[in-house]
Amino acid sequence: MAARRLLIVMLVLLGLSTLAAALIPQRNLRDGDRTGSTTQSTTTTATPAPPPGRALSASILVGGKKVPLVASPICAKRKPRCEPIHVGDRLSLMVYSKNGAQLEFPEFGQFGFASRDAPAFFEVLFDAPDRFGILFADPELVPACGKAVDRGTPCVAARIEVLTEAAARKAVVPRAKRPARGGSDRP
Repeated sequence: MAARRLLIVMLVLLGLSTLAAALIPQRNLRDGDRTGSTTQSTTTTATPAPPPGRALSASILVGGKKVPLVASPICAKRKPRCEPIHVGDRLSLMVYSKNGAQLEFPEFGQFGFASRDAPAFFEVLFDAPDRFGILFADPELVPACGKAVDRGTPCVAARIEVLTEAAARKAVVPRAKRPARGGSDRP
């Protein structure tokens, strides 16, 4: 009989402690707030959806005499019907360097180390038309940056040109007209 009473008392205490735990607010461990409750107000803003774009990838070699221009990574030889990079495109860029160099992409806040064997990876989504530059973080270590170091200007490793969607369509190389079969193009 005493065991039953003890079991009933234990169940009542378990129920009360569960109810108390559910009603008392938990402390917020991130803010260190141990007393009182926290209320959060959330505001939602309608952000426009990004324009539809393509997922492009390219790889370039920097550190030479010429600064590479990434304008159309999916068609390096300007094949017909190939659009240059335009607003809304996502670019995965692998940058190799002739000499090991620290690279920075200041417009997007990205850094990377590139060498001949291990590229620096940059993932970017273009939301505005512009020309962007990838810079050598320490141009004094790059032999090709001698004149830039003397002038005190940043040394550009590569450039990326992003057009508006309409300008990219205009830049598409039209298909070359081929003569018809059988030589019917003669007068």
